[in-house]
Order: sequence, then structure tokens, then C-alpha cells
Amino acid sequence: MVAESLLPLAEVCARLGRCHRATVYRMVASGELPQPVKLGSRSAWPESEVEAVIERLKLARNAGQTAGQDAEAA
Repeated sequence: MVAESLLPLAEVCARLGRCHRATVYRMVASGELPQPVKLGSRSAWPESEVEAVIERLKLARNAGQTAGQDAEAA
């Protein structure tokens, strides 16, 4: 079994579009992003979980665009 990469807070922020660290913790509090893995006093997230969140955000964006396009066509 290959160990999965853990992304530090700065990398999670970068992958989420250069958001602020507070945004990441708001996403954790709201359940949009899973709880981090604690490494001493530091937090890190499994790469696959961050990528899954990004994919869900893309799907939600695309679903919203489709709904908007459907409403315009009606």
C-alpha cells in the first residue's frame, strides 16, 4: 500500500484558489472539507480528500450553469 500525501494548510489554500487559511477552517466547520489530520500542532489534509472537495465544487458549479441555461431556454 502506498502512503497518501498529506497537504499542509498552505497547500490546501493554494489548491482551493489561493484562499485564506480562515476560509479553509470555515469549510471544515461547515462540513465542506473534512477535519484535518493533526501532526503535532500542525494540520494537514489527505490529498484525495482535498481533490474530492474540488471535484464537488466543480460539479456544483456545472449544475448551477446547467440550471441557469435551462431557465433561459424556457
